[in-house]
Amino acid sequence: MITSETSQKHILIVGAGLTGLILAQALRYLSQTQNAANSQVRYSYSIYERDPYAFARGAGWSLTIHWALTDLHNILPPDILASFSECLVNPGAAEQGNPGKFQFLDLRTGKPKESWPIPANAASRVSREKLLALLMRNLDIQWSKKLADITHPSDSSVTAHFTDGSSATGDLLVGCDGARSMVRRLLCPAIAMPHRLPVRLIGLRVLYPVEKVRQHCEPIDVHFFQGGDPQTNVYFWFSFIHLPRLTDLDTHATCQIMMSWPYQPGFLGHETPTEMPESNADRLAWIRKLAADWAEPFRQLVYDLPPETELREIVLEDWPPRLDAWEHRKGTVTLVGDAAHGMTMFRGEAANHGVIDVSVLIRLLTASTKGESPTELEDIIQEYESEMIQRTQPAVLKSRQACIDANHYARVKGSSPLISKRAMKD
Repeated sequence: MITSETSQKHILIVGAGLTGLILAQALRYLSQTQNAANSQVRYSYSIYERDPYAFARGAGWSLTIHWALTDLHNILPPDILASFSECLVNPGAAEQGNPGKFQFLDLRTGKPKESWPIPANAASRVSREKLLALLMRNLDIQWSKKLADITHPSDSSVTAHFTDGSSATGDLLVGCDGARSMVRRLLCPAIAMPHRLPVRLIGLRVLYPVEKVRQHCEPIDVHFFQGGDPQTNVYFWFSFIHLPRLTDLDTHATCQIMMSWPYQPGFLGHETPTEMPESNADRLAWIRKLAADWAEPFRQLVYDLPPETELREIVLEDWPPRLDAWEHRKGTVTLVGDAAHGMTMFRGEAANHGVIDVSVLIRLLTASTKGESPTELEDIIQEYESEMIQRTQPAVLKSRQACIDANHYARVKGSSPLISKRAMKD
């Protein structure tokens, strides 16, 4: 019941990517619990996305939720959580209780340089496309809403202005708009641009016959494997995006491959750093050259790529947050996920930190509905940002080092962040 003593707060979510959708679902769940309780504060929300429709910029690949898995389960509504298993890249392995293993392979010999088991129920490898589609359920996403500016009608309110001339006003604006966040650029324009790493990477999505990957890839690992070339320092990553069950009628598996090389003088004997080939055909020829002397199945996975496969350049960038980087404007604006702490994929932690961002924010908002301290948005955002920045700044730098190590084979050992234990905090 809403009474005269109930305070109403509206949250504007800018960005309907992974973290923005998780935040929206968590707020939807919070609003459901508020309706069942005598809450002193009620939170509503609306979500805005610059793209004209879902997957306008592609479906994405796959990701692992590991140390944030429990938090994710705790903040999602039951109707969403009930379908989470539909997003698994290899449902058959999950049903058989096979969590796979973590390893780094010598691409010349095919033998593991590093390898250890993954504990049961410690992680879920999911299709980004399926997870995003699931998280869009029961949300009223407003599409084609590209942010142009942020203004403040009062000290305690915020207005998002979009390029189509429309606007929306609320009590808190949360920037969930990715690694090149417009919200971040408006908050701290002088330092908002990310740092580019000295590595060049090609990524692709491909269909392979199920029999091929069951015979040659799944025995290596049921989810993903990675490795390096000790002679060239080239890095290779393979992951399933969708591997049908044995009982399914699908004849092809959807897979992901990434290959990267150090952007530095001396690579393959070249005096200057090797740039990304311009055309798709040149990129295919280039990665085949890089894989020419690899062991199987790594070499054949590259050589069997159909000529029409889209080989995308993935620009490797990061942005370590710091406590003085932006002003939250009396608790009316903040950043979450890649917008707050863009990091490379080489430790597989970006999505996990995004989940924890949402979990911490929801915990603080939930406490405020019960009259527990802090109750004011300014104090809530101050506490959220302090925890988030202290947690993610070292994580961004470790992911940066993991990226560098991945493309320097001799560094992949012991405490290298590429292979060291994944944890929320050191």
